[in-house]
Amino acid sequence: MSKKHIILTGMPGSGKTTLGTSLAQSLHLPFVDTDALIVARMQKSIVEIFAEQGEANFRQIERQILEEIIGYDRSVISTGGGMPCFANNMNLMNSNAFTVYLDVPPDSLLHVLMLDNSRPLLHGKTPDEMKSYIHNLLYIRKIYYEKADFRINPYTQTVEQCVDIIADRIEIVEGDVHNAFV
Repeated sequence: MSKKHIILTGMPGSGKTTLGTSLAQSLHLPFVDTDALIVARMQKSIVEIFAEQGEANFRQIERQILEEIIGYDRSVISTGGGMPCFANNMNLMNSNAFTVYLDVPPDSLLHVLMLDNSRPLLHGKTPDEMKSYIHNLLYIRKIYYEKADFRINPYTQTVEQCVDIIADRIEIVEGDVHNAFV
């Protein structure tokens, strides 16, 4: 089966958007951020969508967006942190893309997320509640993330080094993305 996209998955704060933007530039591919696409389409923040429509409706919107972008030309895609964990999304991603799990330890995530109030599932939590929540959420989500084709911790090297490692790991043949080390 052909895989024409590169999809980055991982917890909120793992660097999917930052790394995805650089990877897309390096590979001369378009970059798609699913959360940014949802915000633009709904004309509301993710926090507002969660508050007004609930998580279940948000996950349906995510699935629709995923199905749509799978049909796009080859691109680098950054997903929302929960997208792989619902509606069999990870299997759809793996069928259509070379998937990369940005595997960041929970304590590293905590430092980044404490500075960001735009994450709906962390909204209003104290630092201790946030730490516990991140550990628990990662424990639940890791089973989905670990289905990715490749894993990297972007906190142990520079963005440029991560881009080089991922680019070395894939090759693009006639419009499809392949794992160069299969």
